[in-house]
Amino acid sequence: MNDKGINNLSIQTRVDELNDFTLLHKNFGNVAFRAIQKNNFYSGFSVGMERITRLLKEDKFDIESFRQNPIDGVREFIHGYFADRGGNMPDIFIEGNTVFLETKFCKNCLTIEAEKLAEQCHEDVCAIYCRTFAKGIVSVLEELFPEIVINFYNVSSRRDGKDSDCREAFQILSPKRVENPS
Repeated sequence: MNDKGINNLSIQTRVDELNDFTLLHKNFGNVAFRAIQKNNFYSGFSVGMERITRLLKEDKFDIESFRQNPIDGVREFIHGYFADRGGNMPDIFIEGNTVFLETKFCKNCLTIEAEKLAEQCHEDVCAIYCRTFAKGIVSVLEELFPEIVINFYNVSSRRDGKDSDCREAFQILSPKRVENPS
């Protein structure tokens, strides 16, 4: 598994990455944040590819079951990622056609701790870092199952310096009509 973004549980690695973001911002201005966001998305996408490949090799991913219930499939896929990674485990649950990732009163968010040690950070570092990485992981499923569309959005965030809450949503729209998926 690659060691970028939220995949790495080392505080020093996160501080280094945030300092790299600052360096890019100092040299390129706000346009750097688009590049940083893309990089984090692709790092997450790479992790998603590694995950699905490993699950297929281990015969632990049922393509037909996913097609029958992509909402539960997305929940299982992202839950499995966090379980394998270790560290903080968000609550992952389904409401209607939406999979939610939610942390409540998280006292040990590595990104927030890294922000305190880093030179300077984007005002919403989670938007360009953590959220984008998670979106990349799940986007693999959207590419491999073109009959679904996944809308990703942040529902709420609280970062008051004491505890942190966040709620991210993956809304699964299915089925998108595909004439010839092969």
